[in-house]
Amino acid sequence: MSAPAQTHSWRETLATYRHPRVVQLLFLGFSAGLPFLLVFSTLSAWLREFGVSRTAIGFVSWIGITYSFKFVWSPV
Repeated sequence: MSAPAQTHSWRETLATYRHPRVVQLLFLGFSAGLPFLLVFSTLSAWLREFGVSRTAIGFVSWIGITYSFKFVWSPV
């Protein structure tokens, strides 16, 4: 038989996220997704301002949905 798994307290678990490399990766991941949020949230307003029809804006917004399902094809 194998030894039972060692349990960690919440404090020990959260201490992992205080390491500098982990913090750097968290900020890097956040900053990588931030431009998509800013562009796709204001893109419809920009397109409408330039006179693009709402139907075309709706089709363009479908591009953003592909990023929502990125977790599906990421293991492939």
